[in-house]
Amino acid sequence: MKEDTNPLVSVIIPAYNSEKYIGETIVSVLNQTYKNFELIVVDDGSTDNTLDIVKQYEKKDPRIKYFKITHSGRPSVPLNNGIDFARGQFIAFLDNDDLWYKEKLSEQIAYFNKNPDFVFVYSMSVTFGDASLFSPYYEVLPLTFRAAKSRDDLLKKGNSILPSTVLVKSAKFIEAGKFDEDPNLITHDYDMWLRLSELGNFGFIPRFHCKYRVHKNQLSRGWEKKKERLMYLQEKRNIKLPEYNFYRNKGFVILLARNIVHFSTYLGITFYTFIRRNIF
Repeated sequence: MKEDTNPLVSVIIPAYNSEKYIGETIVSVLNQTYKNFELIVVDDGSTDNTLDIVKQYEKKDPRIKYFKITHSGRPSVPLNNGIDFARGQFIAFLDNDDLWYKEKLSEQIAYFNKNPDFVFVYSMSVTFGDASLFSPYYEVLPLTFRAAKSRDDLLKKGNSILPSTVLVKSAKFIEAGKFDEDPNLITHDYDMWLRLSELGNFGFIPRFHCKYRVHKNQLSRGWEKKKERLMYLQEKRNIKLPEYNFYRNKGFVILLARNIVHFSTYLGITFYTFIRRNIF
């Protein structure tokens, strides 16, 4: 059976008290060069003006659908609710404060058209907002040599996949069992990529498709917490995961060297993308 080359994509945005950024995030979806999508915003019991802002866009574009649920405090819950509402052949996730480059969906659908048997595909992101070349939060994810391209890579290299860069086949996502809603499993995304990788091959596109916003609400998160979260996942799934390396906190010289590597990758991928889009 021939694959649909213009399938419906269900874009899911989980939101909670997102009035500051949700409008800009929605616009980045509406500006996609790929147009056959529905945009599902699942509000996890917001108490600010998130509802009013999303409703303004919903009135203007019938592709936008707003749902509000009782506050859960866990990203996996609104994400799974969004999947229940989704009608698309593919599912894409977008955090309520991240932004997409306009070619994100079109280039990922084109990748699936060339690789119809793949389960999911992901791309690269770069931080913006409260991050700079001299900040521990400046990051290109993943660095190309760190990109996972198999289940074995995910287990040995760690999680290099940002949810906002993923496009996944809906049927495969349902088969994998959706996101685990265990309140202690903070690494629900890493857990899902590992489970999806058991169902077939997945791909990596070395281009920037997402801007990952860094802001003060995130800066309070301790890096030691990441290690604890990985240990919990490791014990829950009875798997061996790589130890998290804290290069960000090992002095200014190491930090600067690290960030130069990330910035050089950013420049290289940006130039590579420009050449591909304008010459080939």
